[in-house]
Amino acid sequence: MEFSIQLVNSPGAVAEVASILSKHKVNILTGFHDPTQWSFFADVTEIESSTDDIVKEISSLVSVSQVSLSKEVSEGIVVDTLHQQLAWGPFRTIIVRAEVMRSILNRVKGVFGGDAGKTIVFGMGEAAGRNFFNGLISQINADVLKSHIDDIMGLYLADGWGNFRLITVDFSKTTACVRAQDSFECAPFLGSGSSPQGDFVAGHLTGVFSEIFGKRVQVTETSCIAHGGSYCQFDVKG
Repeated sequence: MEFSIQLVNSPGAVAEVASILSKHKVNILTGFHDPTQWSFFADVTEIESSTDDIVKEISSLVSVSQVSLSKEVSEGIVVDTLHQQLAWGPFRTIIVRAEVMRSILNRVKGVFGGDAGKTIVFGMGEAAGRNFFNGLISQINADVLKSHIDDIMGLYLADGWGNFRLITVDFSKTTACVRAQDSFECAPFLGSGSSPQGDFVAGHLTGVFSEIFGKRVQVTETSCIAHGGSYCQFDVKG
């Protein structure tokens, strides 16, 4: 089942709850927490008390304001019904499986065909990249971000796009080089593509680096795993 525990932000609050869970043999599987909430999925097959008794004991803690449960709806299936929206920082977020995203991009390419389809997908990526970067600078100083571009590349990995690394960047020449391992857009075509396939990613990097450099840049995928390369490489030129 899933537990969602509302906490008072105080030292030792999580430890107090964890002690009770351990005592009752609740096996925590996966979850997340912030200063006022700890939510997790747990295996409760080994518990000797009822879940109601465990909830009452946790609720009696001064550091706990509320405990909610989401129970198994079918054998092996527990659905998170306790959290209405996902967040990426302060922004509302949705989850889209990689194959669903690829099907959307491939549909656009299929409808418009050839270079036109690739250009539209590239433009979609560029708009998304600009929005992505501007969302960051609404929360973090732009100069700080520009001095930590390698960390921005790390966000691609955190978001499941692939392992992106900044190889070079030159602000005076407005150039950069980014390499990606296992890019979600190209990996399914490993070695079988007749041309580079990372149109959306190239567009996204165009949007990001255009904002970083303060001028529109062009990003070209010069190596692609779909086209026999050992990695995808995106060259940025102002």
